[in-house]
Amino acid sequence: MMNRYVYCVYLHLFSENYANLIMASKRNHKVRDNYALYNSLLAERKSIFSEVIEIKNVGNHPRTLEAPIEVTHPDIPDKMVLLVDVKVNNYSFFQFKLRYKEFLQNPIFRFDSDGDTHWNRIEGIPLNEQQIPTPHFHKFNQDGFEIAYKTDQLLDTTKSKALEDIEVCIAHFFHECNIRLMEDSFPTIKILSNQLGFSYIKVDPNENIQFV
Repeated sequence: MMNRYVYCVYLHLFSENYANLIMASKRNHKVRDNYALYNSLLAERKSIFSEVIEIKNVGNHPRTLEAPIEVTHPDIPDKMVLLVDVKVNNYSFFQFKLRYKEFLQNPIFRFDSDGDTHWNRIEGIPLNEQQIPTPHFHKFNQDGFEIAYKTDQLLDTTKSKALEDIEVCIAHFFHECNIRLMEDSFPTIKILSNQLGFSYIKVDPNENIQFV
């Protein structure tokens, strides 16, 4: 008979994985119906004017520091926003999120350095290729599904190691969604916090699970 504690843990992990599965398969109709605009928001050259990004204010979550930076796009009248999030107690756990709330409430593009495996539960992708562990990017495809993917640099274990540094990784993020400070330059990042960041191992409930 299954121990009650083990059963509760199993039920929690199953519920969390099921929730991730549902989120991964939800279609965004606005992106699907306006995909040319969405693609332009990412593909066109965008600019920021902050040479230094200072991360010091607590964001929506008390354990996360956040810095918002204005981003200009040549074809839209409103500002986009780049959010840089860093875990208070783990500076290697960070996110870059590009937002344009006049189009979508959720980020239109995102990078996660750590966290849970994403499931690309989309028709045509073999089940054993649907797992995309972090670090990875998030974007929407032409059918309106949010997908995670890895660049060649993230697939290369040597280059991926260097991208664990937030200052190195932000340049990679800027290349991927076409943002620049000037010609081909990028901002520096300063984490201003009185709390010491450190690295630790986070258990991913999907780790070592093979889908066949």
